Order: sequence, then C-alpha cells, then structure tokens
Amino acid sequence: MNAGELKGLLAQKAAEIAQHLLPKGKKVGSEWKAGNTLGEEGTSLSVRLTGEKAGVWKDFASGESGDLIDLWMASRGLSLVEAIKDIKRHLGIRDEPIKPPTKTYRKPERPKCQAPKARVYEWLKARGLTDETLKAFKVGEQLRDGKAYCVFPFLDEAGELVNVKRRNIDDKKEQTQEGGAAPCLFGWHLIDPNARQIVICEGEIDAMSLHQCGIAALSANQGAGAHQWIETDWDRLERFDDILVCYDNDGPGDKGANEVIQRLGIERCRRMRVGAKDANDWLQQGAEAVDFLHVMADARPLDPDELRSANDFTQAVEDLFHPPAGAPALPALYIDQRLDWFQFRDGEYTAWTGWNGHGKSLVIDQILLGLVKQGQKVAVFSGELPPAIHLQRVHRQASGLAKPARAYIRAIGAWLHHRFWLFDVVGTAKLDRLLEVFTYAARRHGVKHFVIDSLMMIDVPIDGPGALSAQRKAVQRITAFAKQFRVHVHLVAHPRKGDESKRSVKAEVAGSGDIVNAADNIFSVWRRKKEPAPLDPNDPECVEEWEKERDKPDAEVVLFKQRYGGYQDYTLRLWFDPECMQYRTSLRKYALSFVPFSTEEEIPHEPDHAE
Repeated sequence: MNAGELKGLLAQKAAEIAQHLLPKGKKVGSEWKAGNTLGEEGTSLSVRLTGEKAGVWKDFASGESGDLIDLWMASRGLSLVEAIKDIKRHLGIRDEPIKPPTKTYRKPERPKCQAPKARVYEWLKARGLTDETLKAFKVGEQLRDGKAYCVFPFLDEAGELVNVKRRNIDDKKEQTQEGGAAPCLFGWHLIDPNARQIVICEGEIDAMSLHQCGIAALSANQGAGAHQWIETDWDRLERFDDILVCYDNDGPGDKGANEVIQRLGIERCRRMRVGAKDANDWLQQGAEAVDFLHVMADARPLDPDELRSANDFTQAVEDLFHPPAGAPALPALYIDQRLDWFQFRDGEYTAWTGWNGHGKSLVIDQILLGLVKQGQKVAVFSGELPPAIHLQRVHRQASGLAKPARAYIRAIGAWLHHRFWLFDVVGTAKLDRLLEVFTYAARRHGVKHFVIDSLMMIDVPIDGPGALSAQRKAVQRITAFAKQFRVHVHLVAHPRKGDESKRSVKAEVAGSGDIVNAADNIFSVWRRKKEPAPLDPNDPECVEEWEKERDKPDAEVVLFKQRYGGYQDYTLRLWFDPECMQYRTSLRKYALSFVPFSTEEEIPHEPDHAE
C-alpha cells in the first residue's frame, strides 16, 4: 500500500488516529484539539475528523499543517519512509503482497569521461541548462571515434552509481546503457527523502530542466515505451502520494504515460502537460518556474472513458484492418506451433471446461509455455497441486522429456525466471487475497496472463442458498480485474456430471450462467478413452481395428465461443505423449523442446522479453 492509499485510509480513521497520536487532546465538535504535535495539553492544534478535509490538521501557534501522515512524522520524529512503515505496523498492513524476487545487477564502473566541454557543453547550454544544473546531475562528456557523447550517471539516494547512459549528441537514436545494470529512474540523488510529490519525465534533459526550476523530477531510463524501472524503483516510489507523469505530448508519450499511471496507481498519479512537446522544449521557448508550477497545479487524473466520440477510435479501427508495420502481434494459441485462428487479447476472460480427468490443466500449462515463448509473463493459482509437483510436469512439457537432466532442469528454471509465477497456496484461496496478489503482479512485474484453476478452489460457494449470486459476483470481479489492468484471465470451470464419452458443451458448465455469459472465450477439453490392445494379436481384423483406434486423436480442444474473433465451434485435434505430458497437433511428431539445451552448453540465461 503506497502513501496515497494510506492517506485515504487514515482519513477514514481520523478520530482514532488523532487520539492515538495526540492522547492528551480532546474532541470538540468535529475536531480533535491538542496543544501541539507532541500531544501536550491545549487547543492550538486542530485535526479535522469528518468531511472532505478529514485528517487535515494545523497548529495555529507554530503555523505547521498537513495531513495525518505529516502529523505522524511530526509527533513521532520520523522520516517519511519510517512513518509509512510505522503506520502499516499500527494498521496491521503487510509491507508487500508478495515477496519480489532477488534480482542481481552488475554495478557499472565509473565512466571514463570529463566534465562537459566544447561540443557537449555547447549542446547542453543550447538546451537552456545552466552550469549549476550540469554539476548537480554530474553529467559528463566522452569523445570516441570522432563522436561526442553526453554521459548521464544514474545515482541512487546515497549517490552510488547504478547505471550509465550515453547519448550521441549528433544522433538521438544512438543511445546506450551499461549492460546488466539496473534499469532505474534518473535523478534520485537530488530528491528530498521526505518529498511526497514527484514528476516523472520521459527524458533526462526534461528532468534536468524541471530541477533547474526548483521542481523535484526523475526521468525514465529508456523513454516512453519501456517500464522495467517500475519494478526496480517500486519501493522508492511507494512514499509518493502525488506522482505527475510529464511524458511528451505525442502519441507514444500519451500511451506510455497511461501505462505508467495504471501500474503505479491511478489514485496517486496525474497526467502533466507542458506548453510544448516536452519540458526542455518549453524551457527553451522561455517557460519559467511559475509556468511549470501552473501546469503542475492544472494536472489531472486520467480522463474518464465513459463518453467518447466514435472518431476517437478511427485510428484503432484502421489498425485492426491494416496493422502498422512492426506492430507486435497478439500472442496466439500455441501448442507446438503458433495457431493464428485464436489470439489472446488484453482485458478478456477465457473459461476452460471439460470432464474431470480429461486434461484441462495439462493443456493450459502447455499453452502457458507457448505464451512465455511469445514473450508473455504468466501467473498461476492451482489449489490442487503443491508448486513443486505442478512445476515437475511443467518441466516435462518444457523439455519434452520424461526425466530431464539436472542441468536441464536448472536451465528451464532460468528460462521461467521472472516469466512464470505461482500463487503459493494449496487448498482453497480467498478471492480477495488472490486478486490483491494478482494486481500486484500485474502492476509491478507486468504479468499479462492469470490462471485460476479452478472456481472450486476459491472461497465461493458451489451450491446452497446464495451460491449462484456469489458465483456471479466472483465472475464480475474477475472480469473487472482483467479489464482494469488489461490482462487476460483464464478460469477453469467444471461441468455437471454427464456422458464422458462425448465432449462437454458450454451449456453443461456447472453453477451460475454468468460463468459462461461473461466469458469472452470458452474452450472445452476432451480426452478420448482408447480401446485396449487386441485380445487376439494374430487376428488381422482385430489388429487392424485396433490400429485405426490407436491413430485417432487423443484429445480435442473445442472453441465454443469467441466474442470478438472469427472462429467459433472450431475443433483442434491433439495427440498426447504421456511420457513428457505434451500435446502435439499431428500424429507421430517428435517431442518439442520449449527450452533448447545442450549438455555442452552453459545454462542459458535469457533477459526478460521486454528488455
């Protein structure tokens, strides 16, 4: 929970918190009166307990004022970070929904450069930057192969070097960063540790321009399109309850700003727009500190989407008919090859059904490997299997082997690292907690596919009074989560008892009709029960009949519903290899390896797809 969310929660508990912090005070009408921030007797300090300004306080003797987080800091003598931790302990809030993985980054060597002179100095001065600003950000100049590079050091709060970026001043496209260094925001060493408002820009020079005007600002390390810094700087950004995203006033800037706001939290983010393409352009045009402060005050949260002109969507419609060159393809259904007749779209919910024991979970696991292969990140809740047992069959499917070697297992683990996540609960999970953790994974780690296996394994009643209503509300919450965070949710829903010799249909899904009605896509998985070996192997007719049966598909995956696509009532026939638990789209194919590996090679370590 970040500072903005804590601020709102404290305001709801204003009376309780005021009494906790100022025990010698007393309630007078709709206010709590105390002597000062240390809670001494008197009435000079007032805390508003109700209304829109609940939690706002002011000491009329000293002139101090603020909200309840400020009061907590003042009364306890704590820094902002310390106060947030203390508030969470008092309220019983866990510091993080899930423990993030430990990532290791290479600490870069100090760049061999000098203070800006000649060409780099003239280039920076032409951008309107002062000597004091260049010195504050410790930018450097590097001359190499007849080219001049501006060197931007990325320093943490303690001034330690964590990354280095170099930009050719004559070619904006030639920008490099230290390999293996932490992706992070630029300018942390200049931010007041108790600041609660920050501006995040698209470029380093924009952040320097705002700093020059007395505004606390940071910059993304790779422009508007890459957000790896969110994971690295998540904890550092937690203390800010007012984040202004000042990306460029163009299409990529708007898209990137919206993505950042969604992941950092719309409750504490506002879109800031300057009077030019970016902050530095506006500075060069003569903008001063007062101008920047004015647009900061005028910054607004994301505009509501409820009322839009049809023409606002014309470009999106055109892109559907004529995808722009180089546009990333939607992840497709992938078994052992890309099957473009079905693509997984953001913001959708897919229901998976099929008789018990017919391989729904196995099919989904292999499809998840196909999604990872296409650069997607996935998270799975499987309440029926402990994580290690679940991952054992995932490793079989990923390797195409019944028992992969130790080194191969580690290679697969490295390939799945930061791509394949598990909600580590065996048994029934609480839907509130599940969606809380999924939200964290979507916002911090950029996970795009979430599996709930199954509806029976969350705390939603299966039968009895009120069960259908509870199931309807659960599905509504799941679909709302998918749409809010632009992710894809896969929900396993079991059918009622029936004839297992035939594939189950969507009308046979047990429970509320909303499980089916709300789904954007519905798949049914069915496994054929094959005949045993012939009783008389010397009987040609018997053998022939058995061979025909043997060559029939082992399973069928039927697409019964696709709300926005062309294919429906489509059947995909599959053959199953029980040794490695893999499905294949044709008979007698060799086992597929999702993770190429040789015993003569080192364990591969691939960067995240987005990197």
